[in-house]
Amino acid sequence: MAGTIQRVNDQTDQQLLRDYAERQSEAAFAAVVQRYVDLVYSAAFRMVCDAHAAKDVTQGVFITLAQNARQLTDRPALAGWLHGTARNLAVKTIRSDVRRRAREQEAAVMNEILSAHPDASWEHIAPHLDDALGELSEPDRDAVLLRYFKNHDLRTVGATLGISEDAAQKRVSRAVERLREFFAKRGVTIGASALAVVISANAVQAAPVGLALTISTAAALAGTTLATTATVTATKAIAMTALQKTIVTATIAVLAGAGIYEARQASQLGDKVQMLLQQQAPLLEQVEQLRQALTDATNRVAGLSDELVSAKKNNPELLKLRGEVGVLRAQLADANNIKSQLKQPPLASARAYYDRAGTHYINHDYEAQLEDLDKAIELDPNMAEAYFMRGNLYASNLPKHRGGYEKAIADYTRCLAIKPNDAGARWNRAMHYPDIRRYDEAIADWAIYIEGDTDFSLQGEGKTKSLAGAYFYRARVYQQNKKDYPKAIADYTAALELNPSIESAHRQRGKCYELIGEMDKAQQDFAIEPKN
Repeated sequence: MAGTIQRVNDQTDQQLLRDYAERQSEAAFAAVVQRYVDLVYSAAFRMVCDAHAAKDVTQGVFITLAQNARQLTDRPALAGWLHGTARNLAVKTIRSDVRRRAREQEAAVMNEILSAHPDASWEHIAPHLDDALGELSEPDRDAVLLRYFKNHDLRTVGATLGISEDAAQKRVSRAVERLREFFAKRGVTIGASALAVVISANAVQAAPVGLALTISTAAALAGTTLATTATVTATKAIAMTALQKTIVTATIAVLAGAGIYEARQASQLGDKVQMLLQQQAPLLEQVEQLRQALTDATNRVAGLSDELVSAKKNNPELLKLRGEVGVLRAQLADANNIKSQLKQPPLASARAYYDRAGTHYINHDYEAQLEDLDKAIELDPNMAEAYFMRGNLYASNLPKHRGGYEKAIADYTRCLAIKPNDAGARWNRAMHYPDIRRYDEAIADWAIYIEGDTDFSLQGEGKTKSLAGAYFYRARVYQQNKKDYPKAIADYTAALELNPSIESAHRQRGKCYELIGEMDKAQQDFAIEPKN
């Protein structure tokens, strides 16, 4: 069995799909699902913004793949086709969801009266990312998906697409630049390198546990009755997976009941949850009233939309509505926050709070995540990973008045005091020091990261590429903040020796050579990676 799994995993997309289409190999199709389920689910989730709907879209994509396997066996990579199919199914899902359309209309009206400054954070990029990818040609989309969504190096991207490593780099750079231009037209200003980093760090999240197995079973059933009964088969397959989910859930519940102590503890927690739910009833009614009030206010704003073009800035009705909507939204947010807190039962240990905080992060419930991390640290002040997660939360996900780089750096510092060789905390603190103009501290952290006893075991890209990245970002501090161009050149050179394909290193080194008057060397670097 282990040998079969290894053989399947070593095959290309073409080989796996041909094996499934010609021999009905369930193992081959399961390997394709396992290879791409995270990518498809993440794209679906970004577009439909609902975990259950994203599961349905993901299942639909792979059922469609099973039904069209024979027509797709000539494709060198499936990433672009799967993404395009996910986008089409997600659009159909959105169009059929009346409540979601209403929310989108409400958001459009709110954007007219509640102006916001564009920001290049992930939450501003995510809603448009899949439309941006849809604007790319299929070869460019395949390249950027393989590079940043599947995190393949450029050599692997080139081998998969049947082109050279240099051609793959040019194709990826061209695709990222077009994505950057797409976002710029929508008011999101971000550099190509930064966009690549943001996408690589956030675009793909783990699909729910068991979804790959569920899809493999459903799609295998769908594939046996290929064209004439495609719709009926897909429906039956999804229904069967729902039955399987029920059986698995029941089995887990029976096994969980085997522990007497756990059962008693669960009973006590159940009583507490019931009490909280009873306390929650009046709040739910209040939340519903606030929702209705917000809906009424939104409708009033929509009715005035034709008049807004000619209305003056001091229009009293507009100002009144703006204040009214703002108050209602704040009240609704507070009520929802209280509601979320009431739903959370108490836990027994710091580790349990930390694990639940991770679940809240996946669900984008950052306030609940912060609450659980605070509790975990309160119970175990030496939990380094809790400080690290909270630092990331302060830096990236919470509003500035709730978090910010100062708080993030403070938590990274606590993490490093407990675990001095933690690569993630050291990297993140070094990255955020320049945000608060502490450039010397950033340089010092990069030096420790490069030269100290850093633990690279949890760095997904490995020690060599991690060190190349550290040299690159220290060079950026030397170049942009300290204006020390010789040191910047030395660090860019070290980065390229460790990772010759690191993006924009040649261009940035060329700029440094240009600034110190070494034009021949500058032109050599610009020729390798043209200056924008």
